[in-house]
Amino acid sequence: MKQGLAVGVAGLFGFVFLGLVALTGPATAVAHSVTFDFTGTFVAADPHSLGGIFTVPIASYPASRISGSFTFNGETADSNGSGTIGQYDETIQSLSFSVTKPITGDAYQFGLDLSGSSGRPAQNSIAVNADSTAVNQSYVLSASVRNLVPNGPILDGIEHNAVAFFINLLKPNGSVFSTDALPETPPALSPFSLYNNLANRDGQFRLVFASSDGDHTIIGNLTSLTVSAVPVPAAVYLFGTGLIGLAAMARRRMSTVSPVSAQIPLSDAGQRTPWVTR
Repeated sequence: MKQGLAVGVAGLFGFVFLGLVALTGPATAVAHSVTFDFTGTFVAADPHSLGGIFTVPIASYPASRISGSFTFNGETADSNGSGTIGQYDETIQSLSFSVTKPITGDAYQFGLDLSGSSGRPAQNSIAVNADSTAVNQSYVLSASVRNLVPNGPILDGIEHNAVAFFINLLKPNGSVFSTDALPETPPALSPFSLYNNLANRDGQFRLVFASSDGDHTIIGNLTSLTVSAVPVPAAVYLFGTGLIGLAAMARRRMSTVSPVSAQIPLSDAGQRTPWVTR
């Protein structure tokens, strides 16, 4: 029994030790992942033929909506080094989003494509332009994507497959970013310009499809860009589990020890020793 108890105590101390090592180890050992959630609405299509699928120009039908998230490594090094424009390559770790159909309400599913399955150079970067003298300060995400279901949108009998996705936030004549560091808190959307057929033809995001008759792009504006809840690191659970286990074991040991009770002195014969008065 004592041997089993010793093994149990050693195991709990092991949990505590591993948790401490993980919590106090070098920060660069594990990528610092940050997740942004986003939603938006499509407003235009180029060529306009794709508008019949995603941006129905009829008041009785709402335009398609987009909803998704992307995760990036907040410790990615700046490959530009200019001090005003940060270029963070290979930083996107995951990206997934859905696009609703305006009439039926069901959705197409898309995700990050790092394999280059489209036959085009893979895109995976975030750029931050913090140059206060530039025409536009900007936050630009560029990513290769693919359909997550076998069939993409069909237009005029031709299947269209997603190949690229961009978030392109432009702030003309103003300052949004004080540095070109990769932001771990998303910027407020209000300063950035919305889609305008003359001034901002790219909108705040766009999704590019490829087909046998050329590329087609649908364009939209974001309605939200928020940071996702940060999960508690596994090391915290490991450390906490060890401490709780040690505390429970200590309490159990205390409860099994019999309290010391006052005993009446006994004589050699096992009888109570009579009081002696003097």
